[in-house]
Amino acid sequence: MITLKFALNEVIDVATHAMFSPRKTLRPTYDQSKSAEPVYASLWWVRDGSGTYLTGNSTHKKAPRDAYAEGYGPDGGDASDLFGGDSRVIDAIPLHDPATRACLHSDLLRAQRAGHNTLTITLTRSVVKIRTGHRPVPVVPYGLTAYTRGIVLLAHAKDLHLTWKTGKVKHLLHLAAPGPHGVKGHVIVGARSGKVLRAALSYPSHRDTIQIAAEGTNAVRELLAGLSPSPCTPGCTGPDVDAYFNRALQ
Repeated sequence: MITLKFALNEVIDVATHAMFSPRKTLRPTYDQSKSAEPVYASLWWVRDGSGTYLTGNSTHKKAPRDAYAEGYGPDGGDASDLFGGDSRVIDAIPLHDPATRACLHSDLLRAQRAGHNTLTITLTRSVVKIRTGHRPVPVVPYGLTAYTRGIVLLAHAKDLHLTWKTGKVKHLLHLAAPGPHGVKGHVIVGARSGKVLRAALSYPSHRDTIQIAAEGTNAVRELLAGLSPSPCTPGCTGPDVDAYFNRALQ
């Protein structure tokens, strides 16, 4: 049995591009080209020299970057021991089925709205099972330095909810304390360097919002290291920030 984990937001980016690309740009698999069966938008699960990943079957322009499995990206482990050394499409996963009206793309969007951040593919005796779920520390984009990964773990240790938005030039890591009166902000990471570029945090207060920014890897780490975990809980009904913290100190 093989189990791989992917960042759900990256899979959705790939799936959405394929779903809304012109029909003429959709590529058939080798078997589809031989059988001349209709080609619909699909996720291709691929293994090649760079690792194993999900990509769309469209050649349309401005495609998002591929969604690599955790630990098996270009900077990760060798995936050849998983499926052999050849480069190939392991499976083509339809994003919608006109016959049954099943729509994986819609299912993925609903899962994301429900708070899921991870897609898991399990292969058992040639049967592919796809599930979504939530992980406290989501799958990080490939290419991050070890120091950047440490900063991500530090943010998690401060009880911040983490959400990635990945791109070809830079990645955005959203941070949010569990309650409405906690800190919120983001960390920007260079997609090519894998290094933290800058961060910005905001603290709500009774009269205004206090904003603090940091530039550079070390400064961002110091900023996060100085945070105290927020005592404000989800669903907090405090009328304002000062009233809530005064009540929490009693």
